Amino acid sequence: MSAASGSLPPAAWHVLGAGAIGGLWSLRLAARGIDVTLIGRDGDAASRTLSLEDGDTRLTHTFPQHSATAGGEVARLLVTTKSHVTRDALTPLLPRLATATPVVLLQNGMGVEDWLCATRPDLCVLCAITTDGVFRRDRDSLVLAGRGDTVIGGARPGNDAHAERIALELGMMAVPDITARRWQKLAINCAINPLTALYRCRNGDLLAKPEALAIMRALCSEVAAVMTAEGLAADGDALFRLAAATAQKTAANRSSMCADVEAGRSTEIRFLNGYVVDRARLHGIAVPENERMLAAVLTMH
Repeated sequence: MSAASGSLPPAAWHVLGAGAIGGLWSLRLAARGIDVTLIGRDGDAASRTLSLEDGDTRLTHTFPQHSATAGGEVARLLVTTKSHVTRDALTPLLPRLATATPVVLLQNGMGVEDWLCATRPDLCVLCAITTDGVFRRDRDSLVLAGRGDTVIGGARPGNDAHAERIALELGMMAVPDITARRWQKLAINCAINPLTALYRCRNGDLLAKPEALAIMRALCSEVAAVMTAEGLAADGDALFRLAAATAQKTAANRSSMCADVEAGRSTEIRFLNGYVVDRARLHGIAVPENERMLAAVLTMH
């Protein structure tokens, strides 16, 4: 049934963190006819125009942009900020979120969902993972480097039905095993990102460094042990092979952690290797390589 014949229009979304991934999904939602408002900083312009190059096509859209403290209810929220800045960025928005508001966390690392569920247990917190490749030519010009898949699931048991509904709205795929998939991606990031920051190299350069490969293998073995303690099936060798394959596939990429260290910015390390360390302590598991990566990167903040 069309909107003209009486159906309701799609719910509006707000996007917090319109960087590469946030900008990509803002443009995708706009192309689906969904109203999108960007959450900017105080003092930002009232609108922002984003563009996306996808092969020979170019998509451009101008979005309204409000600050987090602006008035009005937020009906749907997509969060694509980096994990380590999410708490500060999201806290001013919480008063604008009604009970059962869907909040989708599309970001690297783990731990933000724990804080959000504890802070606002009434919200519908969902987590998403994407394999899309996108980079920015400048602040507002995006280039799709590789089209991937994006899956979504509930941060807590019982949210599968909500995940399926939101997946339909966003054009994602709902999956029941999002936690296992997130741990798998966490293992990859833990194995690649801090080492690229320490060596100041691109992802693929790690594969030519025997010492780095040995550390990657150890990191994956430790993550697998923690996953097993969390009740998830895991194999350290399989995680290492996946991390090595990812480094090969993204050989020319410079990880965001490497870029942050080179720019003198703080990193997501507490939500990557730091999360593994925290969970390991709860289970009484030794994870010395993850502890070493955590300490090494923190010294560079």
